[in-house]
Amino acid sequence: MAAAALGLIAVGVLTPQAAAGPAGLPRMAQEGQAVMGRWQFEETTPGTPASTPDTAEQSPPMNLYGEVQLGPGWIDNSGLQLNGVDSYAEVPAVPVDTSSSFTVTAWAQASALPDHPMTVINAAGNARSAFELRFRSAPGDPEGYGRWELTLPDADSAGAVTRQVTSTEFFDVRDWNHLAVVYDSRAEQARLYVNGVLQEIRCADDDGDGRPDDSTCQDQVAWADDVQTFKADGPLQVGRAMSDTAGEHFAGTIDDVWVFQGALNSSQVSYLAGSWFDIPTEVPAGS
Repeated sequence: MAAAALGLIAVGVLTPQAAAGPAGLPRMAQEGQAVMGRWQFEETTPGTPASTPDTAEQSPPMNLYGEVQLGPGWIDNSGLQLNGVDSYAEVPAVPVDTSSSFTVTAWAQASALPDHPMTVINAAGNARSAFELRFRSAPGDPEGYGRWELTLPDADSAGAVTRQVTSTEFFDVRDWNHLAVVYDSRAEQARLYVNGVLQEIRCADDDGDGRPDDSTCQDQVAWADDVQTFKADGPLQVGRAMSDTAGEHFAGTIDDVWVFQGALNSSQVSYLAGSWFDIPTEVPAGS
């Protein structure tokens, strides 16, 4: 999707560890990082429900619900195939403290162009999720382009203030896309990477009057400052939103879900987005 067609100017890929100042991102806060779970969906254990193990051996197996099965994936051999109706997977408790710095990554591929929002992963609380990562469709767009959307409320309540970041420059949702949610509690910043890229796309302002040339254009920035979220004490769910009434079940395949305590930097995210085989289950090295 060409940015120019939307009246946008691509400012470029942001690198948090290098940028600073009021117009850019603060420098990456240094803190410990640890793998708290990795589900590769390469095997299942029979049971009621069936489950798939955590390769990192830090968290419980991920339970599988509805019409879910393993099939061709992107990393190694298999991925989690979801029907978009009732299938999803969950770990009984979110394996990280979401009020502190954390990172969650996954690969996702939709089986068809969706006409409704589809959630890839969420960290459930009591009243709402500490974060939700979804694809939001663009009805009426013949190309099927929509946007990846990350939402983070500041409290586990219906009246919480919610921050949202979006990313639209990516491969077709029917292709494999690597998604990474990074929350840096020290910087109070949330970042959404798609295929290893953190975007900043600004509306064109050729006359320099401070207003978009196209009045319908909106800046697209895949990060936000002054973000706070709460400690989720419910399950980590893959393939649906927290509310079963809203559903937002994902139709397609999700693969290689990682959960880290600590905020990965851009080079670490890029490593995961650019690797496909024999990835060691450890915190990736980063510059």
